[in-house]
Amino acid sequence: MEKKTMGSFLAALRRASGMTQKELAERLNVSDKSVSRWERDDGAPDLALIPVIAEVFGVTCDELLRGERAAAGEEQGAQSTPKGEQQKKHLLAASLSRFRSRCCIALACSFGGFLVAMAFNSALDRALLGFFLGAVFFVAAAAVETVQLNAALLAIHDEEGEDVDAFRRAVVRGAERTYGAAWVLFACTLPLLLAFHPITVNGFTLSRTGVGISLDFWQAALVLLTALVTGVLAVRLVERRLVKKRFLPPEEKTEAQRKNDRLLRTTALTLCAALALSTFAARALVGFGDTRLLAEGVEFTDFDSFVRYMRKPVEPTYYGDAAPAPDTAAAESPLYYENDTPIYRSQTEGATIEDDNGNVLCYFIWRNRSVVFWRTGPKADGYLPVTVYTQEAMSLAQQKAKHINMVFYGVYAVEVVAAAAYYLRKREK
Repeated sequence: MEKKTMGSFLAALRRASGMTQKELAERLNVSDKSVSRWERDDGAPDLALIPVIAEVFGVTCDELLRGERAAAGEEQGAQSTPKGEQQKKHLLAASLSRFRSRCCIALACSFGGFLVAMAFNSALDRALLGFFLGAVFFVAAAAVETVQLNAALLAIHDEEGEDVDAFRRAVVRGAERTYGAAWVLFACTLPLLLAFHPITVNGFTLSRTGVGISLDFWQAALVLLTALVTGVLAVRLVERRLVKKRFLPPEEKTEAQRKNDRLLRTTALTLCAALALSTFAARALVGFGDTRLLAEGVEFTDFDSFVRYMRKPVEPTYYGDAAPAPDTAAAESPLYYENDTPIYRSQTEGATIEDDNGNVLCYFIWRNRSVVFWRTGPKADGYLPVTVYTQEAMSLAQQKAKHINMVFYGVYAVEVVAAAAYYLRKREK
């Protein structure tokens, strides 16, 4: 006995109506290869096409799904048969699988936009150009996801039942995750707009189109956390609105699921607090970004020794290899000539240390170019001692700050792993 399937039934209906596969395909706006696959049971039509096909051949959706006409004594308005329901579940599962696969296209567009933005910012120092090029990808991702979402929801228009409700919720949840991921990636590119603010370096204003943006670790973490929180809140708000409008059925959770939700919220809040505390400690240990606080300076208890140190000509050096001030003066090249008389830089550059009233306490020629800056002591002690900080000291301070940050990167990782392990251990299965 030949097995009754939707494909064989569809083929019989088409032949009985005198249509070719191509003619049916034209009426359904699909390819004739798609019709051929349906009739061979190698695939099934989209759920949205079932009512259209049923109307074309004058049968009910249930008859089409179960692959045979209703018995003579069956009522037209009777409920779907088990076979029809099984076929309907199969179509819903296939439609959901196609929707999830197409969501990956939107996710790929979003990730591509993020990579483009970061590449232009980091490699080419074109933060603004990278942001706007990345925004094109994000807009494309939103458009692709919106089209797929509308198509999936249209397929179950005016359909009812538990399976349909489960399908609708799964589609909405999938769209929420896709939109949420796109939002987080897009929000991570928003700091690139800081390039709109021109940067002045050594008296020169850099072009807005030629600036790259760099964030500290804690700043990047704050941007990511803000994006995640706003994304989660937006998803919760949208879902509540959909339930209120009865587009989605209220989600019924078991007691174990509610306990797991509370545990997840508590763990997440505790993790955020721990990360915030660790970040504050790390920032405090590195001087809140001012590495000068970590530098070890050279102290002078009187102004005369400070003046002698500053007058010793030492050329500036970098990368922490500044040489100590030489005992004998190094030869200088003339800066310019005035009436055939050489004028040296040290003869034109001078500096002063003044008290709070503007009185000059010390005047010196700044020839020691390894010195980055200096600090005076308290007023009660006559503004002594004077502490001098060299390029070498600043380089060592930067290395110290880098080592501290590396240690705290490990602390952050341990906190995240500990929070995840705690949640997985305590949650109810």
